[in-house]
Amino acid sequence: MFKKILLYAIVFTIVGTISFLGQTFLMDLETDFLQLLEQSYIFHFFFSLLLVIAFQILSKNQKVFEQLGFLYIGMLVFKIVVFTTMFFPQLMGDQPLPHFYRAMMLLPIFIFLTLEVIFVSKIMRKK
Repeated sequence: MFKKILLYAIVFTIVGTISFLGQTFLMDLETDFLQLLEQSYIFHFFFSLLLVIAFQILSKNQKVFEQLGFLYIGMLVFKIVVFTTMFFPQLMGDQPLPHFYRAMMLLPIFIFLTLEVIFVSKIMRKK
């Protein structure tokens, strides 16, 4: 199990780093937004990685394994609520971002959501 967790951490780190560097390299971004984008990547990196690790551990318990799909949906909603709460002033509050920057904030969500789905589905298919 330690090998799988290490693999998850390595894949999340590599994909997250490449996508962040690629996004900052391709776009000429303001430094304020760059810091916000970096915080967004860090948030999604840690939340998604912890979610996948938790699912790997919980999948060992047969009683919990049967409920992992429902647990994943609940955690996805929780993640969206926490993200929106943390980044509310920049996304919709006093200092709204231009639509282009808001769209750029969606990229880390989709990248890490894709990784989550891939790994969680592999975990759930094992049984």
